[in-house]
Amino acid sequence: MSNTFRKLVNQSRPITRDEFAISFGGIADDVVEMLESEKAREVIREAREIMESAEPLSNGRQRLRQVDFGLFSTALELERGEVAAIDGTNTLPMQMYSAGQALSVGVGSISYRRSLQESLHYWSSKIELSESENSDDFIKIEEEGLYGISQTAYLRYYEVLHGLQIAEPYIFFDGTLVYEWLGATQEGVQLYSRLFTSGKKCLGVIKNVKANPVFAKFARALRQGELYIVETLADHLNQSNVPNKNHGETRNRYVLEEFQNGTARHILRGLFKPRKKAFGFEVHENHLEDMLRIMAADCQLNNVGHEIPFLLNRIDEEVRKNFNPRILQDRIAVRMATQSEELFFEETNERSFR
Repeated sequence: MSNTFRKLVNQSRPITRDEFAISFGGIADDVVEMLESEKAREVIREAREIMESAEPLSNGRQRLRQVDFGLFSTALELERGEVAAIDGTNTLPMQMYSAGQALSVGVGSISYRRSLQESLHYWSSKIELSESENSDDFIKIEEEGLYGISQTAYLRYYEVLHGLQIAEPYIFFDGTLVYEWLGATQEGVQLYSRLFTSGKKCLGVIKNVKANPVFAKFARALRQGELYIVETLADHLNQSNVPNKNHGETRNRYVLEEFQNGTARHILRGLFKPRKKAFGFEVHENHLEDMLRIMAADCQLNNVGHEIPFLLNRIDEEVRKNFNPRILQDRIAVRMATQSEELFFEETNERSFR
């Protein structure tokens, strides 16, 4: 980390206010030159060569394939209402009060034959704090809550649980199929075990692949109408577990061994490019062909740059409309103000008063 930061400050250059006003300091030109540089193009060429020469999957299917996107008639499951899309959001993002934390998530699903079916889940440290033995124990519990909670993992847990509770046998998840943080918990591992033995077939669509340098490289090499299977989740976790040469730590060192050597080996990760933009996906190897066919059939080709399955666009719209976090936050603020002005000003984010 220290070497990286040293490069960051040593290679930075100052920009005057006049330069920024006239040409934005050349930043825009520099970024485009970086993306279109010969080195970047060389990486894309190498990625293309890897894709075209990749060994087939264990079942003999090619990793790189041409796919017909947007042909709704090739997946009758969609019209019959057998496919649901699931998404969720924080109805109350993690609130760190002076005495405890609280969070709430809303999860919903939709199909071509039914409207929104939703579920809400809420947690606070109220009960746990009320059972503390003394002030030191109170503070210890607060610290555990502050540093030991992932609100994204909490949300993703209930998305998967929602998938088990709805009737549809085919499911699109917004995001990865498996959230890595949950692979570090027995609750998460058990939940995924239930999902993959339930008879349901699922696929996760990853809208932003830039956070993964490997995916970003193959995404730029992918051509319109193509799909490429990059790796298994176990491959991804193993790569993440390579020790960092600067401080010897690994990002996924807490993933449970039973998860890494079990479920993760059967989850395939890849990319697809309906038209102008590439997206990622995760799917269990046993569900690969059915879910790729259904996913490709539902891709919304008239939504340029966002040609993901139509059902995922619909559920995203419904979730944002029905689970607006501002409403609940305002209600809490009103209750605080009614109780005490001091309580309101103490607990409300100071940005609200600027």
